[in-house]
Amino acid sequence: MRRRLREHLEAEPSGLPVVAAEILPFDRPNFQVALDVYLAAEDRRSELVGLSVMQGYRMGIAELAQAGFTNGPPVPSPGSVEYESVAIGSREILCVKSGVWLISDGGQRLAVMLKQTDHGPMGEMLSLEVMATEREAAERAVSELRDLMASLNVYRGKILTLSPSRRGTMSLAVASLPEVRREQIVLPAGVLERIERHTIGFAERAEALRNAGRHLKRGLLLHGPPGTGKTLTAMYLSAQMPGRTVLLLTGHALQFIDQTVNLARSLAPSMVVLEDVDLVATERGPRPGNPVLFSLLNAMDGLAEDTDIIFVLTTNRSDVLEPALASRPGRIDQAVELPYPDAAGRAKLIELYGTGLRLELENVETFVEQTDGTSPAFIRELLRRAALGAPIAADGTLQVTDRELQWALDDLRLPSGALTLTFLGAGTTSDSDLPPGALGPSLPETPFPHRL
Repeated sequence: MRRRLREHLEAEPSGLPVVAAEILPFDRPNFQVALDVYLAAEDRRSELVGLSVMQGYRMGIAELAQAGFTNGPPVPSPGSVEYESVAIGSREILCVKSGVWLISDGGQRLAVMLKQTDHGPMGEMLSLEVMATEREAAERAVSELRDLMASLNVYRGKILTLSPSRRGTMSLAVASLPEVRREQIVLPAGVLERIERHTIGFAERAEALRNAGRHLKRGLLLHGPPGTGKTLTAMYLSAQMPGRTVLLLTGHALQFIDQTVNLARSLAPSMVVLEDVDLVATERGPRPGNPVLFSLLNAMDGLAEDTDIIFVLTTNRSDVLEPALASRPGRIDQAVELPYPDAAGRAKLIELYGTGLRLELENVETFVEQTDGTSPAFIRELLRRAALGAPIAADGTLQVTDRELQWALDDLRLPSGALTLTFLGAGTTSDSDLPPGALGPSLPETPFPHRL
């Protein structure tokens, strides 16, 4: 390998400068796409030299230029080029796993390598390394490749989920969310319009607002009982602004808020969705604050006002949130409550979640009344459970009548199902709160009413 470098660079490689730049592991496909475009430039020629896979400690290009090691592994010889396919949504990008690119750029000679190092518990690290006879030439190559990685970023405009890897580092994946239509969001009159105005409306007027000197970063808090549609609304918004990168964080991924905001900045226009933010943004009080909360506040404050980033936070516990989240513009500018649906909303939800069934209800009003104080998630489960017990008609459809729906409602409201009610956002319901007929002789002894 040392001989190949010496012949290509026309100089003794062991004393030549190397310029390096760190690359995040999930940026491997971005490096490959950028390098492919870089090498396609006119007057550039290249040869890819494969390297045998080095397990554990991986050598850099400066080490490859040495004659060898007396107390360590020998410098690997040129070998076959190994590739790995990386899926970015529906796109497959073939990335070189281990190799050195010998590049001729007019009168300038370069050697480019993507160094891969295994840091054990710290995970895998990548770095771009460029060797040249002149340091300035290597610096220009690194700068051009980094610029191409930013402009050609394969994650731009995608919906991304962030999660901890097995080693605790941040892992990035392209997600495909189910389609959520506007009519699936059942909220009191004017509520969805307020949400859209603060997100989609800003996005549509971004350029005009920027020209008028108005800040573009904004924060939206969706709060309310479990199951009222906060996540569904966030999914709906994600699909309504084409070209906007969406980053989704929940659970343990909230620890990566700094990296997420940096990523959102580089992929702007973007939207950062933090679900169940009360897990990290509880009020500080007299005890030491949550470092993740401080990171969130600092990240929001550190963005330029003309950065087009939307923060969408969801919580079931708005009462415990840190007040500082709403103390400055660009943090939380709008808080919207998603309440339990009213009677009109519940009637609409029964019809909505009855789609695909042969829904033949004679007393819809009775079920609207009996589901008072329940969430959309509860009504969705109600119709699903009714379908489970519905007879199959001759044409193959499931026929749900008052009888099947009442059975499903009684089944959901059994005393043993109190925890289920809580999960579905129906609050806590005691036996005395249940409407007549919800329990007792009307409850079938067999779990499927069509078998009676």
